[in-house]
Amino acid sequence: MNDNDRWWTNWAPLWDQIENRHFSTFITDKILDQLKSPILVIGAGQGLIVRYLTKKGYNVTGLDINDTMIQTAKEKYQLDLVKGDATNLPFANNEFQSVIISSGVVDYGAEENIIKKILSEAQRVIKSDGKLFTAFYQIVPSVEKMYRKIGVIDQQGNYRMKRIFEIDRLSKKNPLSCIPSIIRWTNKNIFIVLFQWMILGLTLPKELTEERESIFTIIESGNKLGLDPEKLLNNIPDSLPYRTPDEIKSLFQRLNINFQQIDKYPDCVLVTI
Repeated sequence: MNDNDRWWTNWAPLWDQIENRHFSTFITDKILDQLKSPILVIGAGQGLIVRYLTKKGYNVTGLDINDTMIQTAKEKYQLDLVKGDATNLPFANNEFQSVIISSGVVDYGAEENIIKKILSEAQRVIKSDGKLFTAFYQIVPSVEKMYRKIGVIDQQGNYRMKRIFEIDRLSKKNPLSCIPSIIRWTNKNIFIVLFQWMILGLTLPKELTEERESIFTIIESGNKLGLDPEKLLNNIPDSLPYRTPDEIKSLFQRLNINFQQIDKYPDCVLVTI
């Protein structure tokens, strides 16, 4: 079981609290006029988008690879998702009019040859006049800017999620105790880090506070369900790729896959094929 599998398996009971940050109902509404039944949602999670579109009258099939996620969707929402691998979809050619690939499917560590295979499979099951939408996770721009300054998004463009919790743990003891870690993560001069942390860490901008509080609210709700907070934190991946729109364009060019447009939203970059 790889890092992502462990993450999804352990966080599955709480995924409905996270799901709307990965491919949201807000984004779904943005493309609603382009969606036609039947629709396939790849990386359906607990089925938020499947349920949302079904209530709007669409014929929707949800697919996920994780057994625990599928079981949780069944128990919580009486939703029957299809178990399947995005690289080998269990559907016939030209079966769907629209396909949505949620963020987490192609952007959480998949190698480029795997991404190409996933997109090729999605194109195989779409009708010739259909549309494919694939999402790449994004952090709210104001928070992203802060995360880059303190090394939560590192110099190689990877999202180091566990560092959020490390900063929280250290700052509770002493706000300045984060400084050595931030210097190590960013390779910045101590005076630059001190100056930036005086602004970010000690004043705690509203966006950063809200982001941190939302994460810990989810963990606390897991605690009430009997989930071990330490286990939840330990099963967050050490590093996730974080691509800018320009990097996503470059990725599609390398994969030799033509796209219609790329749109940046607060919580994802959406590529339309």
